[in-house]
Amino acid sequence: MKQLALFVVTTFALGTTAFNTPQIPLNWTTQFACAVDVPSRVLANVVTNQYTDNTPATCIQRCDAATFAFAGVEFSDECHCGTGLVGTPASAPVSDCNMACTGDPTLSCGGSLRIQIYKSPALPPGAWTLQGCFLDTATSPAFGSPVVHQTFNTNLDLVNQCSNYCAHIGYPFSGVENASDCQCSFGLDPSAQIRSLSECSSTCPLPAGAGNEFCGGFERLEVYKFSAN
Repeated sequence: MKQLALFVVTTFALGTTAFNTPQIPLNWTTQFACAVDVPSRVLANVVTNQYTDNTPATCIQRCDAATFAFAGVEFSDECHCGTGLVGTPASAPVSDCNMACTGDPTLSCGGSLRIQIYKSPALPPGAWTLQGCFLDTATSPAFGSPVVHQTFNTNLDLVNQCSNYCAHIGYPFSGVENASDCQCSFGLDPSAQIRSLSECSSTCPLPAGAGNEFCGGFERLEVYKFSAN
């Protein structure tokens, strides 16, 4: 009984004082510090789960891994993942998000029909167009800094794998090199040197026996640029 009483007192005390500012990982941003949720939910195509380690950060990480663009914490242990917003949620006073997270009682995780909403940096729907084949060496990089490098378990359909990954982390330029390396950037290096497309001659397999595609080459980056629909 003494342990239960201590828990109740601690929860009440946190509810009447300011919570700590949560860490927001993966370049996500806060969309609503506290918003009104409704029984039909304000996140589109929402998937809701309850976790004993729920925090804004763990919820964001789970939603991001499942390729959702929105995350929300509510009622202490609820993590909501969605593809967008249903209209514009009504803002609520931050004091309404007064329930401690199950994963960290120094942080708030919404309240009763009160949700803290976070958004991924993912690009909106759009298309990728080939920009050309570029020299890519340590002294003559194709992409300007910062550059994110990513490898996958397989190079099957590498061009699409890479473009989807770059879109998910919010980078509008993608590139594949030597049939293995995926790169994401915000643009070409000012001194980028274009080469003949024939120099991007490494190949990667396509799904379902559809043949192969070109995937850059040795020190040659096959570059694609995103444009929104």
